[in-house]
Amino acid sequence: MRKWQETLAANLGLRIGGLALLVIGWLAAVRLHGLALAAPARDATSFMMLLAAAAFLCESAGSALLFVGPGLWEAAEVSERWRRPPDQGR
Repeated sequence: MRKWQETLAANLGLRIGGLALLVIGWLAAVRLHGLALAAPARDATSFMMLLAAAAFLCESAGSALLFVGPGLWEAAEVSERWRRPPDQGR
């Protein structure tokens, strides 16, 4: 059975969603830039901090979805050093 992320619709949807997040993050950054130019130096409001956090999260998630897409759900091999020890008959 095919996994949901292996379909063409999911691939396109993830990449379009990533592009949408990049646009939202860009809009938040533009708004933040306008607020920062209008405010006096060292006077950051909680709304400005919220915009900065939203821009960072949207840009990070958007770039991951756009460039990696369904590869985010690929299994990664974990080194033996970091694996849990097997249960000892518990």
